[in-house]
Amino acid sequence: MDPIPAWVRRLWDVWDLRLLVLLSLALQIILSLFGNRRKYISSTWISILVWSAYLMADWAATVALGKLSDAQGDNGDALKAIWAPLLLLHLGGPDTITAYSLEDNHLWMRHLFGLGVQFSVAVYVILMSWKHSWFSIMSIPGLVAGLIKYGERSWVLFSVSRDKSGEIVPFTRASNLGNNNDPWENRSSITVLCVAHRYVRVFKKFMEFYDVDSSCDSFSQEKPLEFGDINFFWKVIEVEMGLMFDLLYTKTPINFRKVGWILRCITFSCTVTVLIGLISRPISIGDDGDKWHKVDVAITEVLVVGALALEIYAIIALYLFSDWAMLCLIKHNICKQIFLLRERISWLFLPKQYGYKTIGQVNLIEDWLKNHTSVIEPDRGVESDQKVGRRILRSLMGFRRWLEEYFKDMLKKYVQKNTSTIVPSLLFEPILHCCQCLTMPDLHRRRAIEEDQVWKEFFGTSLEEQIICLHMATEICYNLEVEWDTRDAADQNSRDGILLQQHTMPPSNSSSSWEENRELCRTLSSYMMYLLLMRPSFLPTSATYDVMRNINTPPDLDGARDARAACHYLWETDEFETDKIVEQVRSKQKDVRWEMLKLVWVRMLCYAASKGQRNEHLRQLTQGGEFLTFLWFFIPQSQMFSVRRPRPHPQARS
Repeated sequence: MDPIPAWVRRLWDVWDLRLLVLLSLALQIILSLFGNRRKYISSTWISILVWSAYLMADWAATVALGKLSDAQGDNGDALKAIWAPLLLLHLGGPDTITAYSLEDNHLWMRHLFGLGVQFSVAVYVILMSWKHSWFSIMSIPGLVAGLIKYGERSWVLFSVSRDKSGEIVPFTRASNLGNNNDPWENRSSITVLCVAHRYVRVFKKFMEFYDVDSSCDSFSQEKPLEFGDINFFWKVIEVEMGLMFDLLYTKTPINFRKVGWILRCITFSCTVTVLIGLISRPISIGDDGDKWHKVDVAITEVLVVGALALEIYAIIALYLFSDWAMLCLIKHNICKQIFLLRERISWLFLPKQYGYKTIGQVNLIEDWLKNHTSVIEPDRGVESDQKVGRRILRSLMGFRRWLEEYFKDMLKKYVQKNTSTIVPSLLFEPILHCCQCLTMPDLHRRRAIEEDQVWKEFFGTSLEEQIICLHMATEICYNLEVEWDTRDAADQNSRDGILLQQHTMPPSNSSSSWEENRELCRTLSSYMMYLLLMRPSFLPTSATYDVMRNINTPPDLDGARDARAACHYLWETDEFETDKIVEQVRSKQKDVRWEMLKLVWVRMLCYAASKGQRNEHLRQLTQGGEFLTFLWFFIPQSQMFSVRRPRPHPQARS
């Protein structure tokens, strides 16, 4: 007995090709809208949507072409012949995405072979359905457009995979506009774009053999730039990351060259020709009055109009409102009008907010306490006739918790619950110092923290041990600081014979500084722990089994129910060998204490960024950016930037 009813088979035979064609168009729309917004939007659902559409797009178009080649002899073959070149157009993909991941660029030979096969299939469909009709003639310009689009995709993949010297970067002569004499310096967005483009080609060449020790040689030919705004400095690197994303994952290497503009004009003209041909030629129902012929006509019109709409969207979004379009206009000194137009109708497009300032957070002590308090305690004083039911209930609840933990472990790398936002102004000075120490060791200015024996021993351990140890020390200092200060103040007052006040506020001029550093240290501490547990591929670590077991196996904590009690236990037992660091930090004043911890965390961050894997950081460009990736871009170019300090007023000196 056939499990599929006959009417279902007949319905599928009629609609399978039509549904595949419409599905292919829908996938192209999704990729066009969201393909290049991955660099701005750090969203799990956007990533899943683009990933699914990217994988299904080629499959849907290929299967539909295969169905077309096997459907000869049906009514409306001449009309359906137009579908074949339009499907070839879909296989070329939108301009906003050529590769989903970095490895896809190395598959250029597979796409080139697919171009030959699918083009042959499209020609076969056109020839077999040729009826010397108007529709058969209209399939020729559609075939030209599809061949160009598919060829562009293979060309871009080949160029990106083979580029080692930054030759794929368009507008190399536009870089000289980002200097200190730029007449557009008062418009920060224009200056930021010029400066970012000035260094993207140099960094493209440098990142192939990323080595901070040789960064001085790589960037020695570039004139250092001086700016008076820290946020401007960070914005330059942020925009440079966006430009690098366009070079690696979109058709930018071709679109903004002369040959790209010519090919764009040809494909647009061919698509318009097909649409005009369909409109100018009245379409009859058909010789035999096939009832589905009107549906095929409607689908053909939807495909052509959809292809033209995607072309128009690409022209507006990529050639008028993209960073590369602005660079092209700057090169020809006609950017003022377009810049004003972009400001007026910016609401038509999503704001460009990079996600690297939002960082993941994992706090071990809080997680341990949460898991400890969620354990179900055994029942006491239960009647004998209820013990069996209680035991079964506890078993079911335990199984449910096991399932929750299992799926949470599966999804924890993709779903990020706890996040925090960093403040660039608080990190600029220490990061710049650490970057310059890495790139220019001969100019290394040693700090007291690097000469202390305790910190020498600390930096002599592996990075994963440093992260765990300093994470625990930071939590201990954070949670026990008030108690320490109160006790120290009480001891000092008792020695001096002074009555202790109930609450003493620190001086107003220093309160803001140490409190901000205190919160920042905890944020950086949780971020490094997040990287160690959730994104270990970003770190130059080889965590041993014993180290990771200590993290994943919560200690007893002596029955602690809050963070303060847990920190007391960890401090007294010294289970993670934090005693020396805690005592060293505790002996300092508040402002010195948290400044010291901030410098240590920044040094570890910069080291981890400089020693990370290149491909991991480039992959992160497709997920809204990661703060560690930002530092990876920042470090080798830090010597090229300096902040112009405001000069004191003459009256202020006196």
